[in-house]
Amino acid sequence: MLSGKKIAVSGALGGIGLPTLKHLSSLGAQLIAIDIQSTDEANKVLAQNQLTNISYQQLDITDEAAVASFGKAHLSTNPADALLNLAAVVTSGDLITQSKMNLTRGFEVNVIGQILLTNEFVKSWITNKVAGNIVFTSSWIDHIPWPGVTPYAASKAAVVSVARGYARENAKYGIRANIISPGIVDVGMAAKQWREEPDYQRRAKRAIPLGKLQTPESVAQGIAFLLSDNSTYMSGSNLLIDGGASLYPLDPEEI
Repeated sequence: MLSGKKIAVSGALGGIGLPTLKHLSSLGAQLIAIDIQSTDEANKVLAQNQLTNISYQQLDITDEAAVASFGKAHLSTNPADALLNLAAVVTSGDLITQSKMNLTRGFEVNVIGQILLTNEFVKSWITNKVAGNIVFTSSWIDHIPWPGVTPYAASKAAVVSVARGYARENAKYGIRANIISPGIVDVGMAAKQWREEPDYQRRAKRAIPLGKLQTPESVAQGIAFLLSDNSTYMSGSNLLIDGGASLYPLDPEEI
């Protein structure tokens, strides 16, 4: 399905990133894992997950100079076929409690960093006449309020707009950009809250018609579809895989 495709993945060592690397690798993709962890730490994590055949690149995607250097060194003459943007941060808490630092960091990573990195890939594709493929990661809450993570939701709404902008501006080069929007995934903060906070689990169960957290593997399957030749007539689309969570707005008492 992805045999021979060279795919770069940002945020590759995260809760969704590692299962996605495993799935894409099983489909024959040649992968470049990008994350902020040191090379030694990353190689340990990759080895623990039996992903030793993957190339790793340490990179802070919010560092404009570092991203430009990465593009020059790795993409100028040998561009990847696709880029998957998974890198993201989230800080929980009501909106009125969020500090400027938290707000700024969220948008720096979730939006600006994505643009900086994606620009390097797009420039390399245009120069080398490659019909590249970009997959951005948004969320089911990019248009549905979910208490406690409003800045994150706002950044994901921005990601949708950014992705559609790339799709519209670069269609003339054969470059596509799409979005995957997962639901409440059984990793990271959501998984911790589900298991440790009865009130959160109650709210989340009411929010998900299918009644259970989403597996990261199901997200990886959707990503693989968008990265494959099965999606070649899709650009600017948002693939929503959320267990039905966005089917209807919840009553305030339910959330």
